[in-house]
Amino acid sequence: MSHTIKGNLAGYLCGRDCSEYLSQVKVRIYLPLADANTAAVSSAEIKETFREVTEEEIKSKQDRLLAEAETDMEGNFFIKIDERYSRSALEIDFYCGSVPRPPFPPKKGKERQFHITTFVPQWKTSENQENWIANFSYAIPDKWWCLIKGRYFDVWTICGVLTDCKTGKSLEGISVIAMDADFITDDELGRNTTDSNGHFKIYYTSVEFKKTFLSPIINVETDVALPFASGPDVYFQLEYGGQRFALETKADRRNNVGYCLCVKLCSKELIPVEPSIPPSFTHFGLTQHIPIQAGINSATGKTLGNYAFFSSVNLVGTISKKINAQPMEYLFEYQEVANPGDALNPSGWSPIVPNMIDKTVIGYLWSFTGDPSNPIAYEPYFINGTGTEKTVTFSGNWIQVPQDSNFAPHVDAEILKLNTEKLTGVTSIDMAMPTSGIGNATVSAARPHTPNRYFAIRMLQRQAGGSATVSGTSKPIAIYNVLYQNVNKYGSWAHTTVDNQYIALSVDLQEIVSGSSGCSKITTDLHIKYGARNENLGSVSLSIVGPHKPGQSFGFDPIVLMPAPETFGSTQLVFTPPTDTVADLLACAYTVSISATALLTTGDSNLGSYYDFVSFCKV
Repeated sequence: MSHTIKGNLAGYLCGRDCSEYLSQVKVRIYLPLADANTAAVSSAEIKETFREVTEEEIKSKQDRLLAEAETDMEGNFFIKIDERYSRSALEIDFYCGSVPRPPFPPKKGKERQFHITTFVPQWKTSENQENWIANFSYAIPDKWWCLIKGRYFDVWTICGVLTDCKTGKSLEGISVIAMDADFITDDELGRNTTDSNGHFKIYYTSVEFKKTFLSPIINVETDVALPFASGPDVYFQLEYGGQRFALETKADRRNNVGYCLCVKLCSKELIPVEPSIPPSFTHFGLTQHIPIQAGINSATGKTLGNYAFFSSVNLVGTISKKINAQPMEYLFEYQEVANPGDALNPSGWSPIVPNMIDKTVIGYLWSFTGDPSNPIAYEPYFINGTGTEKTVTFSGNWIQVPQDSNFAPHVDAEILKLNTEKLTGVTSIDMAMPTSGIGNATVSAARPHTPNRYFAIRMLQRQAGGSATVSGTSKPIAIYNVLYQNVNKYGSWAHTTVDNQYIALSVDLQEIVSGSSGCSKITTDLHIKYGARNENLGSVSLSIVGPHKPGQSFGFDPIVLMPAPETFGSTQLVFTPPTDTVADLLACAYTVSISATALLTTGDSNLGSYYDFVSFCKV
């Protein structure tokens, strides 16, 4: 029968409360020296025998090496021993060139070997009675393992547990962030999310706490050179749902911590960390995040993608609870100009009043739930909330930032949702006309050309009752809020009209218009008439669906946009082979479709495509 040593290696980080497996290390089994007092060394406690093996010793032991194996990710190993040595005492060492620091890859360093002990295997038969098994399990004391990881591999570790101070329950799924308090700037050392028992491990290196604002050119904040190695000054913050909370402050720091830090943390309440970004208005739209200056074309007032704005637009920026230790208030103003390149008038600003603001979330109230599986809840704070919703108050037109201790104001997020229709009003254009008018110009005294309008937007902020400061001014932006009524649809085939259209889009067939009914048959001629109207048209295209003969194809030439505000005309099918005509179409039903886009955006979404179609029978 074979003889197998079945073992496991681990290392303590904070006594038995916190440990980790020694993964991907080599375990080496040696015969002891012939003159060694094996009885004495095998009975000695491992804490007295554990030591580093020098390179000279490794070389001298080479001829006594019986076998070696690598541990798996959970520190397990299996080593077969020749039956000749099964009754001998054995030396066991491990050899490593890296140490664990999940979730990052193992930290590599100079390869080193450590002697654990000399032991006499206690062999027992396996369940199937076919093998002899000897078990060996060992966890390196934290004073050794922390020293090995820190001194030789520059891996520092924080091991801890997070609970609710009021209930004592573990807090699961919360990111614990270790911060290094320094005289220049506080650095994040690392973070880890608590498990179901509230436990967490944070791994970091000296690089994280040597950083300065001049890094990597100069790293001077902490000296880690032996023998005067000194560690960071550590305090903790929390993060949940993208929001950071001040569990501790810089004043609570633990000074000059060692390679392993063991902590028990509890949180009484959730106090959001004040943003390091000053109050400011910076972008249009959360999704497209269009910079208020660099993202706007000065010549057109449109975005760099050539989009004008419409509907409700999120004004994005950062607010804080206080300015100069006093409650913050903020206000938005607008100014209309005739052309986007016109200079702004310093005295030409008007306030955006409450009824121009759509319901806007500007931050959240955070609190513990007492439910371990869902430990934290948040409640939105609104501008113009309804019912029992938390809603800000106004001081005139100034928005007062909530001062609740657990309120977290938005950072680089929406701080006001501007209803541009309340700013510009909505122009309604009646497109009522007989279908015979499709394909012709529609601009007239009754349906005048309505161009984009241009507005600059700016934010003011102040401490309550104090003087106002401008915190972001946009270039004038193009805004277009025009709706078309009584727009023809389905031509003369199945005629109807629709209202409240951002694009007036229609298609018809001249042969149907000229016929006695919308079901006129097509024989030898087919003329498509079309019209699309919007100041910011992006594209107009035609397509046709129906059967074709072998080797035959047909479609339409691309439509070239005309000057604003509309594109219209008449076109015919283009055939392959070019000698084919409408008369060569198979006798069947066909559908001609038109689609159009307008380059309008809210900064979060763009106006979708518009469609119309008309069908006919070829006989």
